[in-house]
Amino acid sequence: MVATVLSFIKQMFLTFVILVTMIPSSFGEKGVPYEAENPDELIMSFSAVSDIHVETNNSESYKAYSQLLEGVKAGENYDAVAYLGDNVMNGQFTENFFFYAGLKAAKPSENNFVVMGNHDIGNGEGDYEKLCKNYIRNNKRYLGNDLEKPYYYKVIKGCYIICLASEELTVDNCVMTQEQLDWLKTVLDEAKEKNATIFVLNHHPVDYLKGVESDSLVNLLSKYDNLLYIHGHIHDKLEKDSFKNVGGVDTINLPRSTEMTDYEPGDGIVVEVYENEILVRGRDFITGEWLEGLEFRYLLV
Repeated sequence: MVATVLSFIKQMFLTFVILVTMIPSSFGEKGVPYEAENPDELIMSFSAVSDIHVETNNSESYKAYSQLLEGVKAGENYDAVAYLGDNVMNGQFTENFFFYAGLKAAKPSENNFVVMGNHDIGNGEGDYEKLCKNYIRNNKRYLGNDLEKPYYYKVIKGCYIICLASEELTVDNCVMTQEQLDWLKTVLDEAKEKNATIFVLNHHPVDYLKGVESDSLVNLLSKYDNLLYIHGHIHDKLEKDSFKNVGGVDTINLPRSTEMTDYEPGDGIVVEVYENEILVRGRDFITGEWLEGLEFRYLLV
C-alpha cells in the first residue's frame, strides 16, 4: 500500500514538473505556419494525427507531444483537429491529465475530436466502464465536448465528423454493438439527405471489427458517397499505401505521430474540403514540411 502511494506521488510530481516546464515554453507557441491550397474556396478543413502514446515516466513522449501540438496549432485556415486514439499509453490518470491539460493549454483549435483507442482504455486490461467514463469526463472537463457515449458526431460548416469507439476492452479489434451501428446508420442517412461530406474517424481499421459481423462496418459505409474513413492503430509509416480502398470505402491509415524508432515523428494529414473535391495532404507537423508525393484528391458527387 505504501509503495503504491509513493509511486502515485512520484508520478504526480513528474507530471507537475513537466507541465510547469513545457506549457509556458511550448504549448503557447506555434510551429511553421501552413494554410489551405485555396483559402478563398475552402469550405472546411482539419488536421489529424494518431497514436501519440503519452506515457507516465517517459519524458520523451511528453516532449514529442508538445512539439506535435506546436506544429498542429500553426494551421491558418483549419476548423478542427482530430486525435485518432491511443492518445495515452495505459489510460492512467497522470497520462490523461497531461494529454488533456496540454490540449486545453495549447488550444490548437476550437474543435478537438479525441477518438478513444485501445491504449486509452487500458489496452485490454482494467475496468472498461470506469475507463470509458474517464474518457467522457475528460472530454467535457477539458474540451467542452459534452458526450453521452464514447461515439459521437458534430457538424462543422456542413461537413459531418463522426467518431466511433470500441464498447469493450480491446487490443486488436474494435468491439462494436448493433446499437452503435444503428446509430451510425441514422447519422449517415441524415448526412446523405443533406448531401454532406462525411468523415468517419476510428482508432481501428474499418475491417478490424468484433461484436457484430466483421464486414458489417465496411458494408454499411460503402453505401454512402463523399465519405472518408480515417484511422490509426497499425503504426505504419505514412506513405502511398496508407491511402487505399477497402470494400468500396476510401480509407487513410495514419502512423504513430510521435514514433521515435522506425521513422521520424510528426507525420499526420491536413484535410481540405472544397465544392467538388476533398484534398488530403501529408504533413510533418514537427518540421513544418509537406510530405512529398502524399497529396490525394477525392472527387465529390
